[in-house]
Amino acid sequence: MLKIRFLYLSIFLLLGCSSNQLESKVLEFNTPRITIEDKIAQMIMIRMDGKYHSNDSWKKSYIEDIIKEYNIGGLITFTGNVHGTFANIKEYQDIAKTPMFIASDYERGLGVFIDGTLFPSNMAIAATQDTTLAYLQGQITAREAKALGVNMVLAPVLDINNNKDNPIINFRAYSDSPSDVVKFSIPFIRGIQDQGLIACAKHFPGHGNTDTDSHTSLPIIDIDKNELFENELHPFKKACNYGVRSVMIGHIVIPSIDDYKTPATFSKKITTGILRDKWSYNGLIITDALEMGALTKTTWSGESAVKSIEAGADIVLLPLNAKVAINSIINAVKSGRITEDRINKSYERIMKEKERLGILDKYNDWSEVEQTIGLSKHKNVAANIAKKSITLVKNKNKIIPFNPNKYKKVSHILLSTDSDLRTRLKSFARDVDYIHGNVQKIYVNDSLSDLAMKDIINKISSSDVVIVSMLIRISMDKGLSTIHDTHNELLKKIEKLKIPIIGISFGSPYLPDYGYLDAYLCSYGYGSVSLDATTDALFGRKDITGKLPVDLNQDYRKGHGVIVKKNDKIFESNLDLEFPNSFSIINDAISDSIFPGAQLFVAKGNNILVNKSFGKFTYNPNSEYVTTESIYDVASLTKVLSTTPVVMKLVQKKLLSTNYYLSDFYESFNYGDKKNITVRHLLTHSSGLPAYIEYYKNDYINSKKDIVNDIINLDLEYTPDTKTVYSDLGIILLYDIIEKVSSSSLDNLSNRYFYRPFGMKNTFFNPPLSYKDKIAPTELDTYYRNRLLIGEVHDENAFMLGGVSGHAGLFSNAEDIGKMSKFFLNEGVYLGRRYLKKNIINHFTARKSNPVLSDRALGWDTPSRNGKSSAGDYFSYNSYGHLGFTGTSVWIDPDRDIIIVFLTNRVYPTRSKNGMYNVRRNLHNSLMKNILEY
Repeated sequence: MLKIRFLYLSIFLLLGCSSNQLESKVLEFNTPRITIEDKIAQMIMIRMDGKYHSNDSWKKSYIEDIIKEYNIGGLITFTGNVHGTFANIKEYQDIAKTPMFIASDYERGLGVFIDGTLFPSNMAIAATQDTTLAYLQGQITAREAKALGVNMVLAPVLDINNNKDNPIINFRAYSDSPSDVVKFSIPFIRGIQDQGLIACAKHFPGHGNTDTDSHTSLPIIDIDKNELFENELHPFKKACNYGVRSVMIGHIVIPSIDDYKTPATFSKKITTGILRDKWSYNGLIITDALEMGALTKTTWSGESAVKSIEAGADIVLLPLNAKVAINSIINAVKSGRITEDRINKSYERIMKEKERLGILDKYNDWSEVEQTIGLSKHKNVAANIAKKSITLVKNKNKIIPFNPNKYKKVSHILLSTDSDLRTRLKSFARDVDYIHGNVQKIYVNDSLSDLAMKDIINKISSSDVVIVSMLIRISMDKGLSTIHDTHNELLKKIEKLKIPIIGISFGSPYLPDYGYLDAYLCSYGYGSVSLDATTDALFGRKDITGKLPVDLNQDYRKGHGVIVKKNDKIFESNLDLEFPNSFSIINDAISDSIFPGAQLFVAKGNNILVNKSFGKFTYNPNSEYVTTESIYDVASLTKVLSTTPVVMKLVQKKLLSTNYYLSDFYESFNYGDKKNITVRHLLTHSSGLPAYIEYYKNDYINSKKDIVNDIINLDLEYTPDTKTVYSDLGIILLYDIIEKVSSSSLDNLSNRYFYRPFGMKNTFFNPPLSYKDKIAPTELDTYYRNRLLIGEVHDENAFMLGGVSGHAGLFSNAEDIGKMSKFFLNEGVYLGRRYLKKNIINHFTARKSNPVLSDRALGWDTPSRNGKSSAGDYFSYNSYGHLGFTGTSVWIDPDRDIIIVFLTNRVYPTRSKNGMYNVRRNLHNSLMKNILEY
């Protein structure tokens, strides 16, 4: 019909008609051809979904029949997927004589129903205090909806949640303040309508001040008329003034306006009286779903449709039976109960909006969907909203950010009356498990008896901290706005145990009592985007900046929120202690020309005790002084700062195993004792391979491939596992295996997995030229490269391998190595994120019984048990570390929470010097005595 209308417009324009003449002629031409039945059908919108339906599906047949037989005005889509929704909309639009409105309740974006961008709730938006984000949400939602074929977004909610017991609005509202609702809703409406779509203000005249869910019962809001206009109606008035293109009427009784206690949907005094007569609003008026229990309990579906139109509705949404609704309205017109003029006015508004939308013969193709829906940049906006929304209401003893290394045993109680508690909070529960590593989960889905409470108390009594995650869903037919009374009683009993309690609300922020909690986080939702943001906030990965958009009680009012900065330092403080005896050992070694300079990093627990530099780069009086920013070639520390951690990560990712046979990678290992060699043998230096070969002296060796081929064809020097021979050759093979299984280079993997996320800015292979002035010279090479080595790897074989190898090649400084050492002490957690599992770290750093009498762990060394370790005599049995040929070392004591990193360039100017062993041993003994006495 619109096609004919536009054809007439074109003809009359050619005839030179004015705009007024045009409209009158079009109406004159059209009126005889549009029946009253056609016009009434345009006022009806029915349900569709985005699922697949076969040709004999009754759902599909029903919708197609209604469209073909009645030419209805629109559809509203809910669940499904992107492909199905797009295809179904296109199919239904193709068979419609008049293009249809396609609506959806995208209050939180397309992600509410399908795989589009999912936004946090309105209350979360308001908690950010940033109205720009509300606009961006509207804009992105509209763009994605438009690509899908949806042209009407049934949002935003303009209800004021001024009743904390409201079971259906709650966090769907922006705030309990009219001005705040206006502040955030208008930008959202602008974002929708700037994209050419229809926004919808709902649920007029305001569904906030009630504890009744209109999906099941009819709410009565018994407030004074003046209060109604000053509060509930204020956001709607502002939206109408702004030009919102549609308003949805809620199934609500307002006795102060309609003393017959008629639902607003059926009340002409409320709908027409306020919107049309008092406010002169000329946009679309839409009913809320007529299938809701608030109406169906007292009024049959045909009468509901008639009464809605009598009250002033232009569009009847989701009548229980569309055919009955249409025929009931037709009969009401025939009987004179509803005038044709009344129908004509709604029809004109509908057709005017459809023309404005430009939906005539305009369908999207699939490429537009792929280029628009669920883009990373859209999801980043949603994630930023969620991040900025998380609100910390209280934080006794600064328990948040939650430090997983501070508590040995954590109990995580997940409370809800929802049967899908496990599903909805699965990702968050998994994150808490993964990051801490020793979490007892307790799910509570039902009300609790005294016996059940006692059982839970017994289970958590030995915990160091309790996390209580409360899923408080706001959903139709639930009737809840806070936790169950027995769940609150459980919190009261836990509080008496004097165990710290962290409370987290996913959904409604309202609790019966906040006093039982030591800390309380509000997320205002339970979508994936909010769960991820809550994890970040809990573990200190991101700043917590949200402010309450509602009053919780007298103590926690609107605008309240504890600001917490994210963790950006793995150590809490630098105590800068003086250990004169220890420092004198280093200074004496410099005086004795054992090395020209050094760095020392010592930490215990969360405190840096020493981060100090000594001496100069060289023995030249004019040489640069060593600083804490200076960089050293750490030689074989590469094995434990790069190769071994990368192997650990690949094991965790199931790309590698210490039980893999080398014969899986190299054919020559299929014979003799070689066929029994595994990755474990390489890590424990027990493979039987020789210690070292000077490949740089062999003319036939020119590449990595040549070196690897030579190693794999060597004869074994001893039977694997019978002894330990420290072998660079085995680690070179491991380096090759790493690159085979990962399809990436060792340096890239090290950067990606560890150095970049840990902020190790002075750690790398092949340092850039811009860092040359910061790097201590390693050696004056007079027999191979014939130059002073600064910033190029000291180890000759590593040099032949391009500066990157598993046995050597890394450059770093003591502070960076200290950071990584703290990561290992924290059993795989760095600034609230777990990068390696606890069991993997414990497995790799523990002494191995095979080979026999070895002091080796997997990749790591341990202080030797012969009493002559360069680590000294005070490191505990479970300590681990490594040495580097250039005069470097790192030792980590997990039992005493101690780190000692000592870096020198002891091979400058030449490696033919003695004394480093005694310096290391004496220094470690002195430091450990000082630390243990401190």
